[in-house]
Amino acid sequence: MNDRPLHSTLREMRDISRDGRVWVALLLLGLVAGLVGPFGTFENMAPLPRIAYWIAIVTGTGAIGTLIAGWVERALADRLPPLPAAGLAGAIAGPPIALAVVLLNMAMFGTEVTVIGLAPLIFYCTLISAAVTVLGAVFARKEPVPVSGAEGGVAEAPAPALLERLPRPQRGRLLHIAVSDHYVDVTTDKGTVLVLMRLSDAIRETSPTAGLQVHRSHWVALDAIRRALRSSGKPMLELENGVLVPVSRTFMPAAKAAGLFGAGGSGPARTGPMENGDQA
Repeated sequence: MNDRPLHSTLREMRDISRDGRVWVALLLLGLVAGLVGPFGTFENMAPLPRIAYWIAIVTGTGAIGTLIAGWVERALADRLPPLPAAGLAGAIAGPPIALAVVLLNMAMFGTEVTVIGLAPLIFYCTLISAAVTVLGAVFARKEPVPVSGAEGGVAEAPAPALLERLPRPQRGRLLHIAVSDHYVDVTTDKGTVLVLMRLSDAIRETSPTAGLQVHRSHWVALDAIRRALRSSGKPMLELENGVLVPVSRTFMPAAKAAGLFGAGGSGPARTGPMENGDQA
């Protein structure tokens, strides 16, 4: 089995785990559930153990659902439309989530679960997981992004279609697309995600972001370029995130036409937002 979708999902989970807002939201959900005490936990558990139990349920099932649903959703990206892929991915994550709940209950209460008792739990976990995953896909679609207006203000414009392929935490301003085997690494100002598609198809989905293909394996957004330079005699573009992107001879005329290099190709013609004294 190709493990690229798994690597991309693990990268997403790493980024999510570093987002303090996610932890705050999970802790609040667990706290609310612990105070309400659904499914008989209010009557059968003391307040502090009950809150700890629900925090464990919320964070544990959330992590399992994100891992499995994210992995399956990426694997299905080229086989199904986004919403059916999200629904199926969420449904597949349901039984493992139910199993995690059963194991936690057995560890805390010594509860024995029969097949008859397990079936409704799997059903509800599958239904809820599918619904949550689909809702996440719906709310993550076509987010407007701010662009400079004609009079210097800020106007709302549709986000590039390519962003629909990225997890919500990594959706932002496009910076760079690079080939990685049969995949592309899509970099925004919020992170990098591995997407199963060809570079040419990815470039077609970058509109309305102004950009340029500068190498057979690289596309860059023009407003992400910090400066043009030469490294060991080779033309390069330094992006705002510090990444150096090579410019090949084939695409040099287009780079010159965009004002990135001098007409003679002997040196950089653009330094972007860098200070005037910072030259290659």
